Amino acid sequence: MAKHEILGFFEHRRDGAWICVKPFTLTTKSASVDIRQGMRFDYGKRVGGVDLAEYLEQLGSQFGS
Repeated sequence: MAKHEILGFFEHRRDGAWICVKPFTLTTKSASVDIRQGMRFDYGKRVGGVDLAEYLEQLGSQFGS
C-alpha cells in the first residue's frame, strides 16, 4: 500500500479528529497495531510511536483528504 492510501481508511472531522471508517493493521517501525472502525485519533495520540492525526494531516495536505 502506498503511504497516501491510508487516507482511505479515515474520515477527517471538522474538529480536527480522524475517525477510522474501515479496519486495518497499522505497521510502524516499533509496532503492529489493529485499528478498528470507529476509533478516533486526535493530535497527540500516539499509536505505534506515531502521532497518527498529525501524520494523516500531513498526507492529506499532500494528497488530499
